[in-house]
Amino acid sequence: MAIENHGSTPSQPRRLFLAAENEVEIALTGNGTVARLRQSVNPPPEPAAQAVRSHLEIVLCSPHFDGSTRSREFLRYVVEEVLAGRAAYLKQATIAVEVFGRNPDFDAVIDPIVRVQAGRLRRSLERYYLLSGDTDHIRIELPKGSYAPVFVETTDMRPPRSPAMETAQDWPTVVIYPFAMHSPRDEAAAAQLRDELGAELCRYGIVRVARPGESASGAVPQTLAARFELHGVARDLNGSPQFSARLVDRHTGQQSWADEFQGSSNDIGRIIAARIGAEHGVISRLLAGEHAARAFISSDGFGAIARGQHFQFSRQLTALVPAIESLQELTTRAPEIELAWTSLARLYLMNHTFELSNMFTPVEMAIGCANQSVLLEPASARTRCLMAAALLVKGELAAARRELDLALRLNSDSLAYREVIGWLLALVGEWDQGVALMRSAQERNPYCQPCVTHGLWADAMRRADFEAAYAFALEYREPNFFWRELMISSALGQLNRVEDARANAAELLRARPQFAHRGRRLIAHYIRDDQVRATIVDGLRKAGLEVL
Repeated sequence: MAIENHGSTPSQPRRLFLAAENEVEIALTGNGTVARLRQSVNPPPEPAAQAVRSHLEIVLCSPHFDGSTRSREFLRYVVEEVLAGRAAYLKQATIAVEVFGRNPDFDAVIDPIVRVQAGRLRRSLERYYLLSGDTDHIRIELPKGSYAPVFVETTDMRPPRSPAMETAQDWPTVVIYPFAMHSPRDEAAAAQLRDELGAELCRYGIVRVARPGESASGAVPQTLAARFELHGVARDLNGSPQFSARLVDRHTGQQSWADEFQGSSNDIGRIIAARIGAEHGVISRLLAGEHAARAFISSDGFGAIARGQHFQFSRQLTALVPAIESLQELTTRAPEIELAWTSLARLYLMNHTFELSNMFTPVEMAIGCANQSVLLEPASARTRCLMAAALLVKGELAAARRELDLALRLNSDSLAYREVIGWLLALVGEWDQGVALMRSAQERNPYCQPCVTHGLWADAMRRADFEAAYAFALEYREPNFFWRELMISSALGQLNRVEDARANAAELLRARPQFAHRGRRLIAHYIRDDQVRATIVDGLRKAGLEVL
């Protein structure tokens, strides 16, 4: 048995033991050295194993560990296998049989249950450590691409730096402070709202979340380095819970956003998260504008992402290619940043479906980037929705539907991307389910994305309810280069309001002079239903615009 000793300092991370494919690593912390035992079949020594088992029970009993019964069985099984020295045997087939009761001829290609459940388990562990695990001295982590957990001693922890972590200080972080209370009876609702808000912000993945007392990588507490802080007040008014929240920009000392809400603390936390932390949220818009004002001189990771977001907000065509090139460079330099792949895939898809520049960006390039996003964050609704959108444009509706079903299952109680899932479900042909989901999102979240009105317009055109279609078209505020004028013109044409229809069709041609020759192709990128597409084209014809 070969032992290798390596010098260590107290500031380095200390692993109780690391389960890898071909080795187990045991940290001996008494004299400042680390010994690596290269023999994966031997179990780790006590008391390390007992410490992990005790911590495992704390996690499984915590209300902040939201894993299902299967997730809990999964976690207990893989932990015990590593403790028994069998990490090298933790394969999909073994787990499928032992944990999920699958037959010995299990095929991971046909049945992705282990991969899906591993993603859910990672999310549940992240939620636990975010909400209540910050004082624990051990962390159980499930690295991407592996089913063997890693056990890390968190005291004075200093993770190894990567290209992504080099940009950590520049990445937007929001500190969520405890909500003030008017009376002690508001305590439970305030704590629940804060927990849900933190978890939902993590699901969006745009900003990092910290709470007072948490530390980031390095010696500076994350709460001190954070750009934003969120404060709130919880009160009970005649038996009805009410909440107010405000976002403060520490760089300027100004209040960036504030609002008041009434209702369930769960939904209020999700609504606040959507407003400040979604891709169209307050923080994204503020930072995109800020980076644009500095001419995007920053080379950090979020600078490239902000450049892509600025294009999406501004729709300045001259900004598209530089944004794509900046994101291409970032994905090469730091391929572990999922949001970079997502942003690049979205710009590829926009350039392809709206024909904005001469840059070659076929839909397959968007699918490739979306696939990288899914590999990095398989349980994220954002990555699944982006993949579904790319597959929709390619015409692979069944595959797109599977992605959306999975996104909905993985985020069944979340508002994150719920309206996007509904929109895409409608466009792939699941009209009833998609419309119901979009209307539910509208009722629960006043900050829904504009895609909702596009989806409801398409459904109204499908049902020949042209008055409703016209109303939805007027509500559509997304400057998507030509869609708003198209939606209004077609609905007015079907209503035989010829003069108004012609005026809007003229606006459409000013925005897109070649639309008469390219219109059918542009419409078909998102409207795959032949009947709906024919109704839209017929409405444009009645508006005086013949689409070839």
